[in-house]
Formats: sequence, structure tokens, C-alpha cells
Amino acid sequence: MKKRGGIRTAALALALSLSLSGCFFRGADELYAVPQPPKDYEALKVRLSEVIAAGGEYAAPLSGELIQTVQLQDLDGDGQKEAIAFFRFSSDEKPLKIYIFRQVGEEYEVLTVIEGAGTAINCVDYVQMDDEPYKEIVVSWQMSEQVHSLAAYSIGPGEVEELLRTDYNSYKLYDLDQDNQQELVVFRTPTDGPPQAELYDFHGVLGKTDTAPLSGGITAVADGGVQAGYLMDWVPALFAVSTYGGNGTITDIFTCRDGKLENITLDPDMGESRETVQFYTQVTGTDINNDGIMELPQPTPLVDYKITTATPNFWLIHWRQFDAQGEAHPVFTTYHNDRDGWYFILPETLGNNLTLARSDLPGGGERAVTFSYWEGDEAVEPKPFLTIYKLTGTNRVSRASLPGRFVLFPAEGLAGANDANTIYAAEFRDGWDCGLTEDEVRERFAIIKTDWLGNS
Repeated sequence: MKKRGGIRTAALALALSLSLSGCFFRGADELYAVPQPPKDYEALKVRLSEVIAAGGEYAAPLSGELIQTVQLQDLDGDGQKEAIAFFRFSSDEKPLKIYIFRQVGEEYEVLTVIEGAGTAINCVDYVQMDDEPYKEIVVSWQMSEQVHSLAAYSIGPGEVEELLRTDYNSYKLYDLDQDNQQELVVFRTPTDGPPQAELYDFHGVLGKTDTAPLSGGITAVADGGVQAGYLMDWVPALFAVSTYGGNGTITDIFTCRDGKLENITLDPDMGESRETVQFYTQVTGTDINNDGIMELPQPTPLVDYKITTATPNFWLIHWRQFDAQGEAHPVFTTYHNDRDGWYFILPETLGNNLTLARSDLPGGGERAVTFSYWEGDEAVEPKPFLTIYKLTGTNRVSRASLPGRFVLFPAEGLAGANDANTIYAAEFRDGWDCGLTEDEVRERFAIIKTDWLGNS
């Protein structure tokens, strides 16, 4: 199907800026009543009501960034936005419908309808996959709780062309080859073959152009378990995190060179990305130092002083960047305290000579971790150099003001502590000189972002 240039709409952005953030409604309690919009939207409201009167019910996407029931997108690149609405007709053979409306004069009309089978629309994306001004629509149809079908569509007035359809475990849309167009990478773990990543690109038609293996020891790539980011030298890459070894994860890093998809961390002899295996899964890849390059964690269990347990009490996290050849380069090391919601960048002079100890007060109002220099000799006691406190409760300000303590967060210090439910403070200990000032401790301390945590 040749894409047609007849899509025209009226400007829709102004009215939606009134607290609607690009959508008409969000909450479940609002799914059956469109809010009272400005007069420009009365015609669209009439068309939505007609769909409902014909037996439709709103069926917003279940996941992803776009989960509104009615969405606005400039699908033809003319600077004006079409309205896309999601419905379910329970009695139809293909019950799921995506209505696309355009404005003609003072009226709205249906431009086209995308129909799908399944129980729900899992997620939707609007992306530029070729050099034409039109966006393609990528839809994940939920066939059952465990099975999803991925399809991409090209649209025009009154017609829809399905460009591809495939099953998947996870997928990502990203400009891997830096041609200003989105490529689609689908991750699959079929029962009748090895796990692999599949590259779909637009060359006249949208089709599979290459494949690359995933690590052979994986169980599955989780839906949504793929991150997009940059390697060193600003090479775009996809970071696919899969379950591995029962309770661990492994990360495969994919790049695209000359149209070829490559797993740059895969050891060809072992068939796995052994360099990125981790069994402490509370942290995932992130740009932890805010330089625009993705860092991956390499957790290492920390030896406790005079404590012998089967499970490590503390872990160090070595953060590393990767180059386009799959080689790892260290950035820094942190102690990552997901229990108390903070992390700390360790002094470089410390090396591996560290042990930690908790000393929480009864009642939970003061939780403390003490850092000590220790060379691993059980006969020599560790030398404490820093304690970091998490303080809650009504006496948190007075506890943060005890002699020797200084506030790490909130940033305003004690001046802003009365407005904070939690205060983080620190105190130098005299066992070993870590070489840091109070300001340097503050610079190395940070609150954990909740989306880093594997269980969040």
C-alpha cells in the first residue's frame, strides 16, 4: 500500500495542556466519561460517544509509556495531531479496535480502524521506521496472560497495511544504526531453537534483516527487560537482561554495524556473555555517573569481619562501561544500600580493604552502616572511618544534630529537614583517614532511584 498524503487535522495541543498532558483521561473511574473539553473537542466527543453506542468500551493499553485511552499523535508529520482511541467490542471476532480520527473543518471523521484479536492491547508505539513523513504504529496484542503478538502497521485514509507480525518475549524500538529511523529488535526464546535477537529494518518493506544469538544459558528475556543506551564513544546499543542460573541475570549487549546485528559481549567459545553475569540482582544497568554512557553493575560479595554466613550480608557494586568491542572499563565502586534507599561511592584509596557493619537502634528510627578499613586478617580489628545514618521519626532533626554528625540529605541540610520525613546524615570515625571532606562525602552520597531495583 502506498502511503497517502491526505491526512489533515486541526491543532489539538492547546486544550490538552489544561492538565491533560496529551490525553483525555487516565484513571479507571474516568474510562466511561470524557471530561468536558473546550468547544473545539465537542465534535470528537460525539464520535467517541458513537463508538460506545455501537457497543464499544474503552480498552487502554496495559503497559508502556502510552497508557491513555485517547492519545494525540502527529502521524503524518504535518505538525498537527490525530486522535487515537482504544476500544473493545466483546462480541466481534476481532474485538480490539484502535480508532484513528482526523478533523475536517469543524467535524471529526474516522480516518481508519486497526483491528486485532486477543484479550487486551498490551502496549503501543508510534515510530518513524522509514524516510517518509508518516509514523508507523507498533502494537503488542495480548493473546493471553503469557502470550503476546507484535505487529506493525502503516496507515492511510480508510486503509491499514500490516507490515509485520511476530511472537516475542521482549522487543525494543531504537535507532541502532544512527540513520534517524527506528529499528525494531525482537528477542525470542523459542522452544524449538536457540534464543536470539532479530533485527527488523525498513528497506522498501519492513522485514527481518539479521539475527544474533542471545546467551545460551538464559531462561527468558523478560518483557520490558531491554534498555537502550550508549556505549563508550557514543555507540548506540541495546542491553538485554535475561534470567540466568535460576536466581541470577545475564546481560547481552547488541550493536548494529553495517546493517548487521552483533552481540558484542558473547564469548564465542562458551556461548554466553560471562562478563555480565550477576547473582545479586537488586541493581540493574543505569547511567550512574550522568555522563550519557550506560554503566552495568558487577556485584561482588563483601567478606564480613568475624561473621560466617552462607549468604553475604553486603555487596560491593563495581560499575563499568563497555566499548564497541565488548571490553569493560571500570568507572567506580559503590556500596548500594537498597534496604535504606541510598548508595555511596567508595574512596579510590580504599581498594578492596573494606568491611561493613550495621548498628540499628530498636524501633527503626535510626539505621546505621559503618564503613571500616580492613585487610582481611581476622586477628586485626577493622578501622572504622565513616558511618551513614538513615533517621526517621519525630526526633530525626535532633539526632542529625548530634556532635560530629553532618547532614547529607535533604540538600538544604537541617534548614530543610523539618519538611522531610527522612534525614540522611554521616559521621567521620577516627579509625582510618579516608581522605574525604564533608562536602566530598555529600558528593559521593545519593538516593537510589526506585527503577534501579530489580523488585520495584
